Amino acid sequence: EEVTESDDEDNLSSVLHQRAKMPWSACGKYLSAAGILLLPLLLLSQLLKHTVMVAIDYCLALWTEHAISVKIEPETKNCSQCMEFDHSPYSKVFSILCCLGIVLCLVTSIAVEWTGLKVTKKLHSSLLNKIILAPMRFFETTPLGSILNRFSADCNTIDQHIPATLECLSRSTLLCVSALAVISYVTPMFLIALVPLAIMCYFIQKYFRVASRDLQQLDDSTQLPLLSHFSETVEGLTTIRAFRYEAKFRQKLLEYTDSNNIASLFLTAANRWLEEYIGACVVLIAAVTSITSCLYNKITSGLVGLGLTYALMVSNYLNWMVRNLADMEIQLGAVKRINGLLKTEAENYEGLL
Repeated sequence: EEVTESDDEDNLSSVLHQRAKMPWSACGKYLSAAGILLLPLLLLSQLLKHTVMVAIDYCLALWTEHAISVKIEPETKNCSQCMEFDHSPYSKVFSILCCLGIVLCLVTSIAVEWTGLKVTKKLHSSLLNKIILAPMRFFETTPLGSILNRFSADCNTIDQHIPATLECLSRSTLLCVSALAVISYVTPMFLIALVPLAIMCYFIQKYFRVASRDLQQLDDSTQLPLLSHFSETVEGLTTIRAFRYEAKFRQKLLEYTDSNNIASLFLTAANRWLEEYIGACVVLIAAVTSITSCLYNKITSGLVGLGLTYALMVSNYLNWMVRNLADMEIQLGAVKRINGLLKTEAENYEGLL
């Protein structure tokens, strides 16, 4: 019995270890199917877009700082003649950056959709060729529903869900990196606290991804009985009233609703915990370092406001980054299942010429 219990513990630990690992093979398969040209275009457009977004915020910070300084300086010196601030150079730069950002957003969206379309077409055609040339023993041992799910549900996930999740993941990741870069530029002392903060975020997201994926699956599994029971109740309403089973079906519906609400509550609480815990640490460190630097006249108030604005948004960016990473991990299972069928050996058949 002791040997059996130890074997079960080893199997459980190995399963938990596998669940905590990212399916890099499926990710590499998806990116390799995208091609050599689309992947650099996607990365370059994302980098340029977020660089322009940071430049827009920096331009606004300088614009506001210079405009306020021009108005305050004559009042402090008791000057009779007030200088008028020229807004035209800043407005021109701001307009050019906004137009460039709109163009880059359009290019990024087209690159993401184009990548998803190309990957879907390539994997679908490869899977179709493998299934057509598969031996008869494959169809005898593989359920037909499993094959249909590869062509329907998994291809739909690769076609519609993975490109959107990939775009959201890259956007939230680059927004988080750019926010941390702006805070580090405004207050270099923030870099001292960035290393332990990054280590803490790594271990938190490692365990959060497993919990978030399980909670999402629990939410889905508790929602299906609720919908099935509701549809069955509506269809058999006449029979239920004839046998006077209204209270029984109402109680069953409330039980399914409570189960689904509990799963949704745990999932929402986990997401909010991730956002508030990490975000509070980042905001506290950024606020202390920014205010300390401002008091010693090392940086201007405009840059302090820019750094604090990005610090307040880091929590949201980190939350979406980890949630999108968990969603991507679930959706890459479709690529992994299709890749498993692509390893099917073709029928060894030599036809007559």
